[in-house]
Amino acid sequence: MKGTGNLITVDDKTIVNSMEKVFKEELEDMEKDLEFLYKKYDVPNSRLLADKVSAGIYMGEEILRDLEDMEYFEENIEKLRAYLRDLNMKKI
Repeated sequence: MKGTGNLITVDDKTIVNSMEKVFKEELEDMEKDLEFLYKKYDVPNSRLLADKVSAGIYMGEEILRDLEDMEYFEENIEKLRAYLRDLNMKKI
């Protein structure tokens, strides 16, 4: 970091490395939470749980919240992986 008057500048490499660290930590947390939900309902993805809910195998508010969480995690895990790929390209 360099000071220029009252401003502090940060080089791009520091920013990229910080972003990468945050994204990796968030990705790890989401993957753990998603894996917990998969095991809870013995399913490999949210689509199969949605099918089981539609068939009446699972019912209730908790299942619907968990299904919503699964879908959220699946979507955002893919986004975080894409962000990490983009960051890795910036490092090259």
